[in-house]
Amino acid sequence: MPLKLNKISLVYFVLITLLLVGVVPVVLTGWFLSDRSAKELRAAEGRYQTQLVQDKARQIEMFGQRYSEMVSGIAKAFELSQDFSLLSSEQAQQKLGQTLKENPFLLTLYVKPIQGEPLSVFRSEMIGGQEVEKISTNLLSGLSDKKIVWGRPQFLSNGESVISIAVPVVQKGSISAAVIGIISLREINRIMVETRPASEKELWEAGLPIIFVVDEKVRAVFHPDAEV
Repeated sequence: MPLKLNKISLVYFVLITLLLVGVVPVVLTGWFLSDRSAKELRAAEGRYQTQLVQDKARQIEMFGQRYSEMVSGIAKAFELSQDFSLLSSEQAQQKLGQTLKENPFLLTLYVKPIQGEPLSVFRSEMIGGQEVEKISTNLLSGLSDKKIVWGRPQFLSNGESVISIAVPVVQKGSISAAVIGIISLREINRIMVETRPASEKELWEAGLPIIFVVDEKVRAVFHPDAEV
């Protein structure tokens, strides 16, 4: 007795062919595009983070340049006047006090002549006279013939983080005085304000960039994790 062969409808062949021709390319194309999109997103995120760090670095450079020009301008004024008797005048104290008032993160302006009494204006609620003298003395020891000297970031007795800058007053080829500024590093915190306070673990888990600032000895000047 001859075997009966089951006939397969032509419709099934057509459906299978349509699936192979239509669906498989779509799936493969979607897979390749999703992989490409993921790479492009990672690259875009990398560019964004790089740009963010560069922008913060430029802002910090501008912070340094602004205070350098400010202190240098005061030193240049004394070079032109060639008269340190002005230090004892009420007008000089008012001018320096006004500069202090206009710059909320500037804690101290200190003018130290080689001969004669120094002039110091400072925010007494933030820094004491003895701390001003100590910071200034340490900074002046490294001044020599340099045009400008930046001190290392340090903490005041009240926990305030500061940095200092000194510019010499040069008259007839020799240093006759120096102008010192002491600046709060809270301005660095303000520059970095977009980075919200959080622990390193929280930042890693959230996939957020950890942007921080260190000094030349790799000690943290600013970090979103307060413990650091």
